[in-house]
Amino acid sequence: MEKQHTESTVVLALGRIVVTSSQVKNQRAYREMEEELGTRYPHGHFVAFDDGQVVADAPDFDQLTEALIAIGKNRSDVFVVQAGVAYPDEVFILL
Repeated sequence: MEKQHTESTVVLALGRIVVTSSQVKNQRAYREMEEELGTRYPHGHFVAFDDGQVVADAPDFDQLTEALIAIGKNRSDVFVVQAGVAYPDEVFILL
């Protein structure tokens, strides 16, 4: 799979999936904080990252959405994970 890198986007050529540098930054921040999130928040607690830092958290997805709206963030513009949940580094989607 060929990867093209620019400052603003990373394009995965095979699937034509565009990943922005902001998404890469948020995912990297999550991986660095993954263990800490599991101790700081209850298992399954929703945590949102933006610009490489935690910007909101809530016990459920609806409350997280409300918290994001309150700070002027759109849910689709942030990276959301659940504390204590193990996410794979890579996934393969077969079409």
